[in-house]
Parts: sequence; C-alpha cells; structure tokens
Amino acid sequence: PSDHADLLAAVSDELMRVRQGVDGIEALVGDLVRHAPPDERSHALTQAQALDALTQRIEALSGVLRLLSGGASPSDAVSQVPLADMAGRLRPAAGQHRPISGAGADAGDLMLF
Repeated sequence: PSDHADLLAAVSDELMRVRQGVDGIEALVGDLVRHAPPDERSHALTQAQALDALTQRIEALSGVLRLLSGGASPSDAVSQVPLADMAGRLRPAAGQHRPISGAGADAGDLMLF
C-alpha cells in the first residue's frame, strides 16, 4: 500500500547505510588478508569473500524495498534481484513459482573480489 512507501524507502536507505559499514569492514579485512602469512592467505581470502557476498545481498534487498516503495509489484521487484539464489527464495513470497533447479537457470551475478 502507498502508506508503506515512506517506510519501505527508509528501510532501503538504512540497508544501504549498513552496506557502507560492511564496506568499511571489508576494506579492513582486505588489509588483514594481504598481511596474512602466505600459507593462511588463501583461507583468509575465501572467508573475506563472504563479506563481499553479504554486501551484494544487502544491496539487492535494498533494491527490492526501493522498488516496492516506488509502487512496483512484489513480482516486479523480485524480478530485478540480480542474485539468482536470493531471487529464488523471494519468488514464492512474491507470488511466483520457484524455477526448477538445474533447468538452465542463471546462477546470478555474485561478484567476488
């Protein structure tokens, strides 16, 4: 409903502030990974990439809320989620059927650093 638009937009903004905070932590972790002993660096980098995935998920959720606040239908808002696994989890709540796994579905656009 339109009376929820301001709240949805405000929550979207808050999620983006959280994302900025995680970005700062990600930079700190990146520095720590670069200074990790060589034999531990690969494991540390893998763990650090989890922060990058988290920021992408936060950004995607913020985008859904922003679209909903602008009047988009739940189905349209979820269709804009670039992360296929997240979109798949959100589709049922938006009234869409979840695609059959392995039926040529795109794995999404998760970008690791």
